[in-house]
Amino acid sequence: MQDRRRSAFVVATAVSILLAGLALVPTPYYLLSPGTAVDLSRRVAVEGHVPGKRSYFLTDVTVQRATVLLLLAALLPGTRLVRHDVLLPPGETLRSYDRVLSAAMDDSQHVAAYVAERAAGLHVTPAVRRIVVSEVLAQSRARGVLHIGDRLVRVQGIPIEGPHDAAHAVGALRPGERARVDVERDGRVVHLSVPTIAMNAGTRLGIGIGVLSTVPELPVPVHFSMSDVEGSSGGLMFALAIYAELTNERRASSPVAGTGTIAIDGTVGEIEGTQQKVIAAERAGARTFLVPRKNYAEIANERGITVVPVDTFAAALAAVRESD
Repeated sequence: MQDRRRSAFVVATAVSILLAGLALVPTPYYLLSPGTAVDLSRRVAVEGHVPGKRSYFLTDVTVQRATVLLLLAALLPGTRLVRHDVLLPPGETLRSYDRVLSAAMDDSQHVAAYVAERAAGLHVTPAVRRIVVSEVLAQSRARGVLHIGDRLVRVQGIPIEGPHDAAHAVGALRPGERARVDVERDGRVVHLSVPTIAMNAGTRLGIGIGVLSTVPELPVPVHFSMSDVEGSSGGLMFALAIYAELTNERRASSPVAGTGTIAIDGTVGEIEGTQQKVIAAERAGARTFLVPRKNYAEIANERGITVVPVDTFAAALAAVRESD
């Protein structure tokens, strides 16, 4: 009997050690699972105004590096397994990408406040969008030539107005050829010759791109408390929550959740993790979920919540009013 107990103990110990080892062995995958639904009435404060009685939920996704043992979690409802090189832009590390997401969150807050105050009838002066160098990758030959914070003005003579314009501009070059790059640095335009490199997506400059919207001082200051959420996909919900406070929305109404970026002109842009975010919204008790029109097909058949596709801030406002 004692030998049998000793054998069982040895087997149990061996299994525990094996499981512990599998829990530590990394894989080239990440797990995307439903995150939280954040009630913005507790996170967004508009000076001189109080939150309305309707809850506006920003939804997010939990991202976790998958060990061998955690691969089994991909079988859970709403959980998605993605490769490292699909989740992160080419050449980015998780740490550097976190910095990009943090900057994107700040930018989305500024733009959301701008859009909401303009929609509320307040006088706001035009905002300016800037495409900047957010990182010079380790393998880039642009080190010492391009600096973080440089505003990209033109590449190969093409004006840079969006985050993908620089990549398109050098796409016709062979890796190693030099690109003509004009940047704004310290208040003046500098003309540079930048060597290109080969990356998975083709010829590139080997830099990270950031989008900064230079928003002037707003008529009504808005304060955010969002240190635990990153990225730009909360822009739409920020704008709706701010607008509700500015217009003194007082009627008790059903909660609304959603996701989507917001642009200076009020355009709602597509996002990642739609399926995970709608689950987070349902768990929070939201009855309506606003989603960028380009992402609608991913959750069009959702039954537990009313999914409404929108492509502008005005359309989102109309959907909120119709949800009552």
